[in-house]
Amino acid sequence: MRLILPIGAMYWDTYIYFDAAQRIYNGQIPNTDFLTPVGPLDYYLFALGLKFFPNAQPLLLAQWVILLVAAPLMAAIIDDVARKERRIAFALLIPFLIFAICPANVQTFHSYPGLDGFGIYNRHATLLLYVLVSALMFVKDGRRLAILCGLTMLALFLIKVTGFLAGGLIGLLALLSGRISWRSVVLAGAIFLAALICLEFNGHMITAYIDEIALLIRMNEQALLPRFLTVLSTDLDIIMASGILVLALAWMGREKLLAGFSASAGIASTLLDSNFVWLAVALVAGIFFETQNTGSQDFTFLWPILLAIFIQSAHEPVSRRIAIVVLIGFVAIPYTTKIAHKTLRAVAVSPTYVAAPVTDMKTLGQVSTRWDIMERSLLMEKHYLEHGDTYSDLSSQGQLPSWQLYSELDYQMYWIISADEAVKAIRQFEATNGIHLATLMNLDFANPFPWLLDRDATRHIQIGADPYRTVPPLDDATRQSIAETDAVLVPHCPLTTGRRALRRIYADALKDRQEVKLNDCWDLLLRPGVLPSSS
Repeated sequence: MRLILPIGAMYWDTYIYFDAAQRIYNGQIPNTDFLTPVGPLDYYLFALGLKFFPNAQPLLLAQWVILLVAAPLMAAIIDDVARKERRIAFALLIPFLIFAICPANVQTFHSYPGLDGFGIYNRHATLLLYVLVSALMFVKDGRRLAILCGLTMLALFLIKVTGFLAGGLIGLLALLSGRISWRSVVLAGAIFLAALICLEFNGHMITAYIDEIALLIRMNEQALLPRFLTVLSTDLDIIMASGILVLALAWMGREKLLAGFSASAGIASTLLDSNFVWLAVALVAGIFFETQNTGSQDFTFLWPILLAIFIQSAHEPVSRRIAIVVLIGFVAIPYTTKIAHKTLRAVAVSPTYVAAPVTDMKTLGQVSTRWDIMERSLLMEKHYLEHGDTYSDLSSQGQLPSWQLYSELDYQMYWIISADEAVKAIRQFEATNGIHLATLMNLDFANPFPWLLDRDATRHIQIGADPYRTVPPLDDATRQSIAETDAVLVPHCPLTTGRRALRRIYADALKDRQEVKLNDCWDLLLRPGVLPSSS
């Protein structure tokens, strides 16, 4: 089935997966041969999924490949829980399926319907945190719990390290509260370390990944505090409701806690294993995790804890139980309805949308948008050409053509249309000059061109090239790799701050190249000797 979905804000994040998959097919190793914004697992899963489903809609494939890891783990949890109480098993399974299936974030960056092609690995991490919390809350078998925790933490580490750290905080609480034993922790740790040691033999991938994490921390250390404030403001409804529920549960359970302390039952059994402490710690872990995310299914992994609170509330007086249920609703309903509503809204309007008018973008062209947005997208290239000086002036002053350019649906659609023209132009240029450009690089955020044209990509550079957050200064390995690259694409419709910054970062490695006009909006920087006339 050729599925076409409404394009969403910052949809070009999806193209990063094709860049990574093509590199993997060509023998490159994530973190060793190219820099990535997150861990390697997502890219290997996507490359595998693309082999089995080459005609899949890109966003759906990127979203659903995580089920190769998460579904077996969740199935083991559901099997264990269902033996005791099938209703609880269904209460864990149904939200898991909603969050796994829906390619949408909690936050909204555009008012018109569209599916979120960004923050995909963040959604994957929150889904794995959901699996981890479900296991810790409801699986009692020590060995099974240890294996589940070990494998889930391994997947979190290999997808996004901040998700791993958030899971580690929750796991520490599980250990201190007695929900998981030291023996189980040792078994889980052994599984985790054994897997990492095996992966290290794949071109030192793990040490390279750790080095890259340290590099990204150094590049972004000053942005941490503002991001805390961003999370607190954007998720205020969920955070405030969770905080009130924590305080309410602590107040309602104060007598039981005091009785436990007086009976010398110990902190682990009286305080740390209380549901309000679990909710508080998970909330803190979620806030920390979301500081490093632009888009995510924020705090969805709180549900297993909320479910445990609901089950335990059956022993409370009716008035208290009603209060608990209402507060649970205030926490769980916002993120669930936002995710489901965005997905259903996009599906509902998609039959009325216009498909991308492209022919050489393979499956990347399986997107659509409103007819009026499409009309604007088709006009933008001529506009950028006629007013190029205006956008050059804006970018020289650190300004984009509009305040939220990358969130605008017309720009995302225009980018695909422009890239389609670039692919056609490259093929025509090669045919005219009798050459074959074996390696391609793009001075822009996304570079799907090696996959679109079945070529190799420049090694030792960042995929998802954000010059302000992820692209490090030029080093010798990168300089040498760029020097060996046949052609570097230079887009300039419009000249943005990001495109300008990338050319500045790589300027030293781009010296002595022959610049040729590919079409009105794309140039090529050719390696000396590529064109017969320059040899």
